[in-house]
Amino acid sequence: MSLRLALRWTLPPLALIALVAWLASPRNAQGNAEAAEASQSAGMDPVQGPAAQPPSAAGPDRLAAVQKFVAQKNEESGREQAEFVRAGWTMVKVPPPDKKLLSLDPALLSGREDELRDQIQSNSAAPDQAKNLARIAREAHEQSTQVAAVEALGHIRGDEGQDQLIGLLHALPDGAMARREIAPLLHPRDLEDPHAAKLAQLLDSGDLNPVERKQIAFTLSLVGLRDRSALPASVLDGLSQDARALLSSTATLAQLSH
Repeated sequence: MSLRLALRWTLPPLALIALVAWLASPRNAQGNAEAAEASQSAGMDPVQGPAAQPPSAAGPDRLAAVQKFVAQKNEESGREQAEFVRAGWTMVKVPPPDKKLLSLDPALLSGREDELRDQIQSNSAAPDQAKNLARIAREAHEQSTQVAAVEALGHIRGDEGQDQLIGLLHALPDGAMARREIAPLLHPRDLEDPHAAKLAQLLDSGDLNPVERKQIAFTLSLVGLRDRSALPASVLDGLSQDARALLSSTATLAQLSH
């Protein structure tokens, strides 16, 4: 097992000096004096009463108090690290996260495509990454990277991923491995969804092959069967006779499959 991040509560010498300087500043001293005066007026001992300052912020040896506090925190951190080691973890130092990798920057296709593909496959993409994923699907050198980008788009919740997938149906060459993954990933929320109308219009697109058109028609039929609904008449009226016939046949197939 491997723990990817080890934390240690420390203050570098300059920060330590700055903290001590702040504690000893006239403004802080004035604040302590005012607090003490307020305590006395309330009948409380400024040293022993509730208004007394902690050792790290008052007293003649502020530097020693701060050093003691830091040492205590480091000791606690050391005990935690020892417990992790006994549990079988290995403490390792790792570089900070790569912002380009986290954002799925398509520029990484030049020289770091393997890393980019691993990042896509091991994390769920956000809607604002849909455009980058579509570009990766178009420009990747490896088919496996293109497929990973398409699949990631299909798992994005919301319209962003669906819009980019529809665009890739027109952009990727017919027969490409990544393109064959697209049609099954197109799924409108219901038949009133504007994306359902877009999918229905694809049934008359010359850019799609017969298999893709049948897959899309079957998806629309399944959604209609699930919701006991149909495409709006305004959408059906805009389709060709062949497209309506395809929808009718896939509707029958969907009923038989259930």
